[in-house]
Amino acid sequence: MEFVDLVPNSLSFRVITTLDIEDESAIPADFTGRVRRHADGSIVYVAWYRDGQLHNPGRTHPAYRRFRPDGKLKYELFYTHGLLHDPGATTPAVRGYFADGRTHYIEHYWAGKRQDAKDGMPAIRKWRNDGTLRHEIRYVEGRRMQDAEHRADHGSHARHG
Repeated sequence: MEFVDLVPNSLSFRVITTLDIEDESAIPADFTGRVRRHADGSIVYVAWYRDGQLHNPGRTHPAYRRFRPDGKLKYELFYTHGLLHDPGATTPAVRGYFADGRTHYIEHYWAGKRQDAKDGMPAIRKWRNDGTLRHEIRYVEGRRMQDAEHRADHGSHARHG
């Protein structure tokens, strides 16, 4: 089902085309607007598209939000022209939540590739349910740093061995 909403936008309103769907095949290839997917009587996700690609509707609003069956937010993703991308220097492109609403994990991206944040934070940080940090993983241009370092070390041993 398709309908149009008037949504406040600063001091004016903007027109938003919204699709309420139960199957992704109902999304036109070049769609611009909001998609709400439903299942078993609740909203599964809300996604925003521009010209058929996931794209944030605003600087502080993610392109994709997935919900738990009870309606609580499970995770959110920021996209720019179909690629995961941090919307700001300290705001991660991906943020997942525990059922109680606390942050479970964050991931930083630049143009669709995992990348440590501009402020030096690792690309991936994940917490335990008790709030303690579980792990951090560093990435540069989509390459996991310990993997890249391991390959470089392994290659140097092979050449000198």
